[in-house]
Order: sequence, then C-alpha cells, then structure tokens
Amino acid sequence: MGYINFSIPFIVMGFTSMLLQITVLRLLLSTFSGNELDIGITLSFWLIYVGLGSFTGRRLKIKHAFTLSFILIALLAQPTALAIKAIRPILSLEPGEIVSLTSTILSTAISILLLCFIIGMQFPLAVSYSGRYDSIPGGINPAGRVYGLEAIGAFIGGVLFTFVISSRISAVNLCLLLALINILIAIYVSREKSIILILIIPLFFYISFHKITASLPWHGMELSKTVESKYGEIDVIKVRGQSSIYANGHLLFSYPDRPTEELGTHLPMALHPSPLKILVIGGSPGTIKEFLKYHVDGVDFVELDPKIIEVSFELLSMEDREAVKDQRVRIIIEDGRRFIKRLKGQTYDLIVLNLPEPSTASVNRFYTSDFFIEAKGVLKDNGILALTIPQSTGYMGRSMQTASGSIYNSLKSVFRYVVVTAQEYGGLFASGTPINIDPETLENRFIQKKINTKHFNQYIFRDAFSPLNVDYVSKRLSNIKNINSDLKPSAYLYNLMLWSEVHGGKALKYLLEVRVWYIIAISIITLIAVFFLSFGRKRRVIYYSIFTTGFSGMSFTLSVILAYQAIYGYVYEMIGVLSATFMIGLWGGTILTRHSKRPLMVLFYLELMTITLALISPLFFKAEPLFYLLILLSGIITGGQFSTANLSIGNPDAAGRLYGLDLIGSFLGAFIPSIILIPLFGVADTLLVIVAMKAVSAVMILSTFPFKKGGLLSAVAAGFSLR
Repeated sequence: MGYINFSIPFIVMGFTSMLLQITVLRLLLSTFSGNELDIGITLSFWLIYVGLGSFTGRRLKIKHAFTLSFILIALLAQPTALAIKAIRPILSLEPGEIVSLTSTILSTAISILLLCFIIGMQFPLAVSYSGRYDSIPGGINPAGRVYGLEAIGAFIGGVLFTFVISSRISAVNLCLLLALINILIAIYVSREKSIILILIIPLFFYISFHKITASLPWHGMELSKTVESKYGEIDVIKVRGQSSIYANGHLLFSYPDRPTEELGTHLPMALHPSPLKILVIGGSPGTIKEFLKYHVDGVDFVELDPKIIEVSFELLSMEDREAVKDQRVRIIIEDGRRFIKRLKGQTYDLIVLNLPEPSTASVNRFYTSDFFIEAKGVLKDNGILALTIPQSTGYMGRSMQTASGSIYNSLKSVFRYVVVTAQEYGGLFASGTPINIDPETLENRFIQKKINTKHFNQYIFRDAFSPLNVDYVSKRLSNIKNINSDLKPSAYLYNLMLWSEVHGGKALKYLLEVRVWYIIAISIITLIAVFFLSFGRKRRVIYYSIFTTGFSGMSFTLSVILAYQAIYGYVYEMIGVLSATFMIGLWGGTILTRHSKRPLMVLFYLELMTITLALISPLFFKAEPLFYLLILLSGIITGGQFSTANLSIGNPDAAGRLYGLDLIGSFLGAFIPSIILIPLFGVADTLLVIVAMKAVSAVMILSTFPFKKGGLLSAVAAGFSLR
C-alpha cells in the first residue's frame, strides 16, 4: 500500500470530524436563537466526549474496530442533526422563544454524546491500525503521523466548508454526503465490499429526515420555507397571511407589518428638519416605500445576507417591489459596519437601524460605542442616528434595563445629544446637535409634508414624546453605568439575565451578583495554594502547566472567536477556517517541539509566549487577518506545550495523565468563560485570567531549574523541598 493511499483514511477522519463539528455548532446556534455563548458550551461537551471516547478506544480490542468506527460515524451523523432539529419542538418552544440555561446545557450534552464519543474512539483505533505499517515513512511514530494527517484533513474540511460548502449544501445534505464518504472509507480499509449495503441506511435516514422535520409541531404556524445561507439558517414562518423571517432562530422582521414599518420610518424622519440622504441597515424592505414618500435624494438599504434579500423580495407586494426599483434606492449586499467604514466623509442625514434586539453578539455589534463612533463619522453635522431598544409596557424589567441602559450610555459617550421615547415605542435618537422632540413642532412638520399613511398619525408624537414618560425612561436608563463595547458586549450579560429569568434557578441569580473582586480573590487563593503545593516539584509543576495549557488554549481560542463575532458578525460563516487554523497550528506546534533537547526550558519559554500573546491580542483585533494569526499562534503554542510537557516527564506512562489533565483544562476553558467570565467581565478580563494562570505556571517551572548555591530562588526551593 503506497503512502498516499495509506494516508487517505486518516485525512478523511479529520475532514469528517471538522465538518461535523461545524455542522453541529451551526445547528445548535440556530436552535438557541443565535446565542454565541452556546459555542463554548458545545465545545466543552465536544471535548469531554471525544476524550472519553479516546480513553475507551485505547482499551478496545475488537477486530476491525477501526472499520467499524467509520460505519458508526456514518450512521450517527444524520440522527444527530435530527436530534438537534427536534430540540425546540420537544421543549414546546415557540420560534424565537428563549431557551433556559439548564435546557441549553442538557439538550446540547445529550444530542451530541454518541457522535462525539465515536469520533474520540477513532483516533486510538487509527493509531493501532497505523502501527501495523512500520515500513511506511514515519512508522516509528504512528500517533504523531495519524495526528498530523488528521490535522491536515481538518484544515481541508474547514477551508472547504467556508469557501465551497456553506450556502451551497444544507446541513442535511452535508450529513448524508459525509455518511456516504465514511461508508466508502470503511470498505476501503476493510476490503469488504459487502459493507456497501449499509449505504441504504443513510439514504433511508435522508428520506425520513425531511418527513420527520416537516411533521414537527409549529404550534399552529406554517413553516413555508427554509434556506441554508453561509451566514445561518433562514426560516420563513407564516401565520394568517403574515410571514415572519427568522435567521438562526432569531426574528428579523415580519411582512406585511404596516404599523411597524410606518412607525419605524415616520418617527425618525420627523425628528430631522430636512432629511435628504438616508441609510437603512437591516429590517424589512417594506420600509423603503415609506421613506420614498418624502422628497429624498437617496435611500441606501444595506443587508449582509443576500439570501435574506432574496427571501424578502419573494414576499413583497407589487407596490413594495416598485419602490425597491426606484432610481433613488440602492440595495447594498454588505455588512453594515464594513460599509460604513469604507465611506469617506459625512454622507447621511439619517441612519436608521432596523435590527432586532441586541441579544446576540452579531446584532449587538451595531449597538456598541465602537459602532456609534463609526456611524458618527458618516453623519452630517445635524445628522441623526435612530435605533430601537426592546419595548415594554408598565415596569421596565432588570434585564431590559441593563441591556438598554448600556446602549443609552454608549450613545451618550459618543454623541452630545441623546433623546428617548416613551418605553412603549423603544426609540433612541442621537446627534451632534440638539434634537427637537417638542410634540407640537413634530406634528406640524409631519402635517406640512402631507404624508399619506394608514396607521401612523400626528397624535403619536404626543404619546411617544410625553415629557413625563420620556423623563421616566431617561432616568431608568441612566441608572445603568455599563458601556456596551465590542470587547464587552452587553448581549452576553443580557442573555445571562434572561437565562436567570427563564427557569434559571438560584445559582444563576447568585452568579449575576458576582463582582470582579470575587473572582480576583478566588483566583489569588487558588493560585497561592497551587504555588505552595507544587513549587519546586517537577512532576506537579508539569501537571499544573498542562492543565493550564488546556484551559488557556481553549479559553483564548473561544475569546478570539467571540471577539471576531462581536466585531465582524459572521463567525457562523468563518467558524470552519478559524477551527481549522487552530488545528493546523496545534499540529505544527507538536512537530516543531518533538525533538527538543531541553524540553522543560522550551516549556518555560512557551509559557512566556502564552502570557505575551494574551496581553497583546487586543491589539490584533483591528484587522480581520490578524484574528487568524492569533488562532494559529495559539494552536502552535498549545501543541508545543503538550509535546514538551510529555518530553519533560520522560515517562511514557504519564502521557495518559497529561492528556486527561489537558482535556479537563480544555473543558473548563470552554465552559467557565462561556457562562461566567465573558458575560460578566468581557473578553479583555478573560484574557487577564489566562495571564495570571500562566504567570504562576512559568514561575513554578522556573523553580525546578538548578540555581547557583546561595541564590534566593535556590533557598526558597530548598525550603519547599523540606516539606
């Protein structure tokens, strides 16, 4: 068997694993309304299940077990996707309804268990299979060879997904394709042609999948269309003649919805004395007709996802289609923030954000102080930025107050003048010059322009800008001191509060009361305890180092991914390349350090590199390519640390324990930042936790080095060794 032919099964392993991981992540994001915190939850369970599978696989002695692993993955891919699709109907949730934290964790844990376990089993089985071919180049290290080939397959899978598969092949079709590929590889490995009969099962699943998903309950609603976009899954749900468009389970807008379209157009248009150039970001194209009722020079409508535009236009009435074709209208398929960044000079009189509430980082990025600075740069001197925060009647709840208050304060940190409406309308308006919200003045402006409307009338101004109601909202929002920024998105804290309100239990309520100094105190006590227990003891020091390597590697990667989402908003599309880049870096790190002559010294330097990378990484968040460089460097350092730790121990029997500690660290590094650190304190403070853990690790590694007699560290080390 030639080396290339021999390598194919191991490359397919990585290829399949990466594509299934991406598919699972995307399906779960859609299931949980695009809540990016589930990325960490999913990765944490993925890691622990793969680790358990790997531990089991090393002890499995079944003949043809490697062949069987491909068959099992083929048979589990489609049922796993179906199980994820069934989560919301099983929980009896309406479209867009929030899923509690407990349900999120449990449903994630249950739905991916079997698939991840088998994927984990496959690696040690592949190593055992590979070890039979010592004549193959590199045969003396089958584990390293399999690991490298699997990493190459993962990289290929991630890149292919991002640039070829996404938006062209649906999750269902992709699972079928991977199932067929794995069955063919099982035939290739075993030389048993009879295995081809198993192809019937994935084909049966594929046919059944569509029937089952079509029969899932929608509580009286009709799922009229589902479209797979590279940015997410788009569902069109119809109720009594009105269609609602959901992206990743998150409601974007409903059509037709004339009351909302008229209110969202005529309220901000009345605030500006003579708006001529309008920029609309997101929302229903049905609003365009309303803007054209004024004497405007141009309306630019910006939407990132072309599939949403395509689906929306299919729903439009003839009147709205004619409005879209007006020569004053430009439909721009581009990310709103990227579009604004490319503009030069003051361009618009009015910018209207027709976006859903900022409960995800992808939407929240249009409600941060960073974005407001960008928007201010393209507004004319008296230009107005108009946006909507969650509406409420009666008392404003704590979670809504926190989310809306942070947006209000972010606007005030950028714009000199910020005004609000009564909370039933949820309007926020900001400008560099005073905004007149006198109801009588606004009524006269609206009447003079003789705008024909069906639902909006001049009396709405009296209700929306009632001094008593405006004053109440302003005071409530001013009580929140948070600033919503790209690196500390209020969306994560908002979701944590929503989880607490939706059957979150007492634990989450206590968690929301955690302050920075609590974390600092607990961290200091823990690190001091670890320091005293391990200082100068080589094996314990290495064990702690590899535990923190797992934690820091995963939490750093998760922080970078969430920062990427907060700034660019399309991690759903690019998660494949980001994950693949980390995998190839991980492999590169093990290759670069596998022959280290002084592995403990190299491990020490890698600890310092981790600290440096965590400290300077926010500087890299200014350009998109630098995110991939950060992920690559993180993978290289993490792979190098695991390799040098193994070499430093020098005992093959300790490899299993190191792997276990690395796995536990990775699990906690995905779970704790997702649920605690990033929602409460943001990305920057999470990176500082990594710095603290690795600083202690570096000092402890230093304590194991021989020092000149009489030196301070030598005396300290001697004191610890007497215990």
